Amino acid sequence: MRFLATCTLAIFAMSSMGHAADKVKIPEAAKLLNKDEIIAFYGGKMFSWAHPNTDKGKGTTTFDPAKSTIGGTYDIGGNKGEWEGKITWKGDQYCFQTRGKGQKKYSKVECNLIYLDGTTAYEVDPKSKKVKSVNTPM
Repeated sequence: MRFLATCTLAIFAMSSMGHAADKVKIPEAAKLLNKDEIIAFYGGKMFSWAHPNTDKGKGTTTFDPAKSTIGGTYDIGGNKGEWEGKITWKGDQYCFQTRGKGQKKYSKVECNLIYLDGTTAYEVDPKSKKVKSVNTPM
């Protein structure tokens, strides 16, 4: 099955899927990061990610700030593979498009706020304020 058919957005396939309530919320101590802080935190490092409130997917990601690219692995409902993507910015919102590695079509652009609590980053929908991805350094 094609990657984009199995998840709307690879790394951070994070659209709300109609769940009644978030199971994971932004910790009270979490700090909202700006663009420079996001680049410093994510830049060149490998992270594990999980989507506890949406598709239950998990995987890895590495963000290359010099090339404005991301990539890694995914496992969503037993569908596994590699993905790649492009990074853009909307002010301090981290925006991305993803696709299965080697595919032509990218997903739609998705933008999130990034909150940091210790070494755990929470990617949050700027409108609904729901946690879409939880990312930890590897």
